[in-house]
Amino acid sequence: MQLRTRPLTDTFGLEILDVDLANLDDETFDAIYKAWQDQPLILFRRQGLSERQQVEYSKRFGDMDILVRDDMLSPDNPEIIYITNLMRPDGTPLGGLGNYEVYWHHDQIYRQRPASGSIFCAVEMPENQGCTSWCNTKLGYDTLPDNLKKAIEGKRATAKYAVKEGSTTLKDLGHNKDEMKKIHDRTPPATHDIVLENPATGQKSIYIDPNKTMGIEGLSDEETKELVDALTEHMVQDKFIYSHAWQNGDVIMWDNARLWHKRDAFDMTKPRFARRTTIFLRPEDFAVP
Repeated sequence: MQLRTRPLTDTFGLEILDVDLANLDDETFDAIYKAWQDQPLILFRRQGLSERQQVEYSKRFGDMDILVRDDMLSPDNPEIIYITNLMRPDGTPLGGLGNYEVYWHHDQIYRQRPASGSIFCAVEMPENQGCTSWCNTKLGYDTLPDNLKKAIEGKRATAKYAVKEGSTTLKDLGHNKDEMKKIHDRTPPATHDIVLENPATGQKSIYIDPNKTMGIEGLSDEETKELVDALTEHMVQDKFIYSHAWQNGDVIMWDNARLWHKRDAFDMTKPRFARRTTIFLRPEDFAVP
């Protein structure tokens, strides 16, 4: 089947047109699956998925994950996390991540077995605020200087939840001591290869988090910082980045093995509500940490 598409940038990303994700036949789904293998970032506009429909669509790509933070989960569909600045009637947050800036990261790199596929449904978004950007770490690897390629080949990095998050910490995010201990107990340090390879295509990508990296095997803390900083400086070139101004009804799927992403801060008085599901992509078809 031939999907109607248009590119998001000159280098990566794809918008798929004229598709209703709530009513997909197998042929159309298979075409979307193959498109995601090729392109790490896919956009659909004007979707109206319910929570249950989002879960059912996500399950077609692989097994689903449940986030380590209970406070962000949908009460009816725990496979869904709420990304929102909205509050419950009792004054507690409805979901997570508020309105502050979220710096470049891979989702779940702090897990021993990360779920690397993310599907994000924009329900209510402030106009031209809280934009999300993605950085292509596959293109970053392809264009690395030889000295940096040599520096990371065969190396493994250890990540931990909330080592740092821009200038914020778990305490800054409103967690009390019990919540902080629970999160840390659930997320012991995890070590992964810095260079991932897709078994189906042979393509390689960089898999290291500028904020959650505790150390790199064989390197001192200072050497780790220098290498992470050098990789970050190389990767965050405009030609490797797509920035998205959200519209209600947008659905974006991304592959965390090939992308970093970040979010801009936005006006706290502007409501923002989105839902994300996270998937264990199939290791025979995708680069899996």
